Amino acid sequence: MKDGDGAIKATIEQFLERSSRVDHREVQVEVRGAVVTLKGSVDSAIEKRTARELAQDADGVERVDDQLAIRNYVERTDAELAEEVRHALARDAYVEGAKIEVYANRGRVRLDGSVPTYHTKKAIEDVAWWTPGVVDVESLLLVSDEDFVDVSPGEVVG
Repeated sequence: MKDGDGAIKATIEQFLERSSRVDHREVQVEVRGAVVTLKGSVDSAIEKRTARELAQDADGVERVDDQLAIRNYVERTDAELAEEVRHALARDAYVEGAKIEVYANRGRVRLDGSVPTYHTKKAIEDVAWWTPGVVDVESLLLVSDEDFVDVSPGEVVG
């Protein structure tokens, strides 16, 4: 392992350890020639995606080879997966007031509709990501009751 590879590995391991969305003990990091390989087993597609994104964010990384397996992966038909996401959303207290439709296609879930707050939008997306069998989530949810504030970096006073 080159010195640069060791620094990349240390950085990624720190990113994983600091993340609340990844159990760093489940992910093994290998670096060779600025190519990162992630191995191990994680609990969900969102944990797998987050680990990959954290590795990609480290300086000096050229490519990430994601070999992480999702433990207890459940393959479902599109109708079953959409229904499971709907049921999970119905049981979640943070989802009240949302008017959404759920579509599934080969493990990929699309969320469409309107929600009252950005917090509700995030909660719905998280519920979908953590549903067994989901491999990707596309959110087309619109926030209807909160004003959008667009602040450019030059307008921030600090």
